[in-house]
Amino acid sequence: MSEDGIVRDGLLPGDHVIVTGGGGGFGRSFSRRFAKMGAKVSVWDLNQESGDETVRLVRDAGGEATFFRVDLSSGPDIERAVNATLQVYGSPYGLVNNASIYPRGSLLDMSVATFEKTLSVNITAPFHLIHTFGSAMIAARRGVIINIASGRALEGAVNGANYACSKAAILNLTKTVALEWAKHNVRCNTIIPGVSFTAQPLENTTPEELIARGAARIPLGRIGYPEDVAGLGAFLMSADAAYMTGQAVAMNGGMILVS
Repeated sequence: MSEDGIVRDGLLPGDHVIVTGGGGGFGRSFSRRFAKMGAKVSVWDLNQESGDETVRLVRDAGGEATFFRVDLSSGPDIERAVNATLQVYGSPYGLVNNASIYPRGSLLDMSVATFEKTLSVNITAPFHLIHTFGSAMIAARRGVIINIASGRALEGAVNGANYACSKAAILNLTKTVALEWAKHNVRCNTIIPGVSFTAQPLENTTPEELIARGAARIPLGRIGYPEDVAGLGAFLMSADAAYMTGQAVAMNGGMILVS
């Protein structure tokens, strides 16, 4: 209890946090940051090598983590990963829906199958996990969900209708979860990252060009880094954010101003 007599709940040492896409970029930084806060981290990823590397980094720093391989486009595979995770760590206090895919293509060139797979990974899988783990959070009367959106959710995306639509949906899923579960002390917020030094923007450019682009175009004079977003995630998972739910917080160096 704080000095004003209000009990504020947040991540405690020993709590369990699941991070999807935990093998690299934002997911790796989230995993390492939450482990530093004392969490037991379930690192979910499709890539065994990168997931194992995240676990190694967490453990080398004295934290606790376990890797679970999962294909988020497959409902049965998600269920398998859910069961395996519950056997190791039990129900989570925190869930970070970080994983996403971004196969590019124009509206006319993109196949329906590509559009549907993007939605399955980027919005159906987060709903699946929220639906699966929400009952335990509600029963415990404590839990935090962090969803990851994108500036494309606000502005659209040339050659990326699939991605932009999925990330816009994440914003509204967040609001609905927050409204329905606030009475159970379960919070849900979204982070909207800007251009960052992660694999996705580097698919079509070099590190040097990406850094130069950030210096030229972003008001704060640089691109973002995974550690920036992980810091915001740590705040949202903490007791300092106990009165915050249903919000979309942009961290983009001032590139897109959200009001």
